[in-house]
Amino acid sequence: MQSQNYYLENHTQTQVIFSKILTKVITLYRHFVPNDIRNRRNIHLQKQSDVILIASYLWALQEGCRTASAIYRAIRHNFFPDNFPERSRFCRICQNLAQSIQRMHYFMVSDICQNCSFGLIDSFPCALCQLIRNLRATLLSDVANIGYNATKKLHYYGLKFSVLVSDTGFPIDYVVTLAAVYDGDKGYVDQTTKEVLEHYVIHLISQLRKNMANYSSFENHNISRLRKPIETVFSSLEQFGIEGLRYRNL
Repeated sequence: MQSQNYYLENHTQTQVIFSKILTKVITLYRHFVPNDIRNRRNIHLQKQSDVILIASYLWALQEGCRTASAIYRAIRHNFFPDNFPERSRFCRICQNLAQSIQRMHYFMVSDICQNCSFGLIDSFPCALCQLIRNLRATLLSDVANIGYNATKKLHYYGLKFSVLVSDTGFPIDYVVTLAAVYDGDKGYVDQTTKEVLEHYVIHLISQLRKNMANYSSFENHNISRLRKPIETVFSSLEQFGIEGLRYRNL
């Protein structure tokens, strides 16, 4: 029954969204995917082209599908009830195209970042178990541990995602760390740190403490207002289920 949520009633809107995704994928695929991938052996026998499969996969993720079965059912129901690879073949093709998709993503981000005036950095928690199992959990124990999230006021066992977002609200890069790694938001306010970063052509803007010489509540308020794009990104990632990972590896 849960999978029925993925089958949209407004087929016109579904086609419009898919068409936009497909147009972007075609452009990126033609420009950035190597010829040996595009012209690989027996590709002419494939029921649907690579761009169709990639666009379908991205569309299903955008519509809320979380498992391979749900993604496959949604695509077959909405677009290709007949002429489409079987599920195992579809999953295998997507896995083989993973590096090509990453390459397309890299060049797309590089193009978008050319017009960025500044970036925003923040983190969010990703718990791997319920609170009661914090001391007994072993999932991803080599990269996960117990940390504290001040916003939600809870200790959790899991990971921490630190994300760099453009001023237009586009995720540029991310880093996965232990949950116990401290963000150090108030540790980047000294002039020495800013001068070191200036050497690497990085101009750091951070909120000052109230007891500092150049503190301004108005300036701090303006900096807080700049956080809206990254908060929107985090909200979107939550809808994609980023805080409820089911994976057993990174």
